Amino acid sequence: MNTNTKTDQLEHKPLPSPLEEAYGDGYLKWKSWENAEFGKLTQVERAYFTAEIKRARHNFPINSNVLEIGFGNGAFLKYARDKNWNVFGTEINEALVKIALRCELNASHSANLSNFNDDFFDLVVAFDVLEHIPQDALPDFLHEIRRVLKKDGFFIARFPNGDSPLGLSHQNGDVTHLTTIGSGKIHYLAARTDMKVFFLGGAAQPLFKTGFLYFAHRIFALPIKFLINLFINLVFFPRANIEFCSSSLVVIYRKVTSRPLNIP
Repeated sequence: MNTNTKTDQLEHKPLPSPLEEAYGDGYLKWKSWENAEFGKLTQVERAYFTAEIKRARHNFPINSNVLEIGFGNGAFLKYARDKNWNVFGTEINEALVKIALRCELNASHSANLSNFNDDFFDLVVAFDVLEHIPQDALPDFLHEIRRVLKKDGFFIARFPNGDSPLGLSHQNGDVTHLTTIGSGKIHYLAARTDMKVFFLGGAAQPLFKTGFLYFAHRIFALPIKFLINLFINLVFFPRANIEFCSSSLVVIYRKVTSRPLNIP
């Protein structure tokens, strides 16, 4: 399929983004996204991506069409290419796009998805992207993702946990972060954009294939986090299920085909 062909019937709305100058060379140096490190995939990152995708309970076979929005230093692009998926990436930082192209990756310098056909992708991911988007622009962002997803396609997003003070260090640790997102907003956005919340919870904490130090730390920490979460929910949120001990939340939306609700 030619991904540069637009449909004539639908006006594609641009995906909003912060001012591009906020993502200049200084930002890349601060993030330690140097050329030599681009596309490197650590053992821990590989285990993490695998764990998040398994939560979709769906097999993405060879040649699945996969898009990463805001690919950053290219770790997930490398992961997807190793899976033999047809992977595409978009980035607002032109320097990162040039590096990705030199690595022979399908990358574009864009803040929107207008170059992609309707119903094209099996999976779209955005790790640490939603918090960069103004809150009132998030519905249009999700509408565009829904447009490019195939029927029953998945969108996986990770963002700082707006339900817990443990998310504050991530949310306030980057000058380009604009929006704090908690579970309530995730469900509201699903209703606005006719997306099903397939999963919502803390970022995955895989135990295996992560190395001894990560394994030992998580074996020690996981039961403590479980007990703290249980206490917080029983005492403060008895009608909810707050992921208090996770600094990041992950949502998996699934494209559904019913008519969207008319929610302002």
